[in-house]
Amino acid sequence: MKCPMEPDGNAGWLLDYESGKLDTGTRARLAEHLRDCAACREFSGGQHAVWEALDAWEPAPVSMDFDRRLYQRIEQQGSWWSRLLHSLNPVFRHAVPVGAAAGVVIMAGLMMDRPAAKPVAPVQESAQVEPLQPDQVEHAVDDMQILRDFSNLVRVDNANSKM
Repeated sequence: MKCPMEPDGNAGWLLDYESGKLDTGTRARLAEHLRDCAACREFSGGQHAVWEALDAWEPAPVSMDFDRRLYQRIEQQGSWWSRLLHSLNPVFRHAVPVGAAAGVVIMAGLMMDRPAAKPVAPVQESAQVEPLQPDQVEHAVDDMQILRDFSNLVRVDNANSKM
């Protein structure tokens, strides 16, 4: 078995060994490795001591009026804002709200100083007509005539196929 304490080893096995989470095959191989490896044996012994201490630890019982006393203490301490103001020097104690009020007044003044937005008139675009040469007009009319004739042929062809 490769040593779990090596950089590419599985150190989690040592934790799982002491917590009892390993399967029997891996547990047996690790127990055999622990007999030969002093570093793993030392680490495992430390984990064993932690688990025994946790098993032996008895928490103190909570009193029946614990919640009431806790909420009472929270109310007595007040908000973080009041604690901050009371911890400041008396001169600065009044400076914080005054400074905040001055900041609000300055921001309001800046917002009121801005000129009102004027609606922008839409840009009217005009169509531009480019001059055409007579031969361009003649070719366009010829193309339109060809398309019209083709359209008539297609209609006649469709009518004949339906019969």
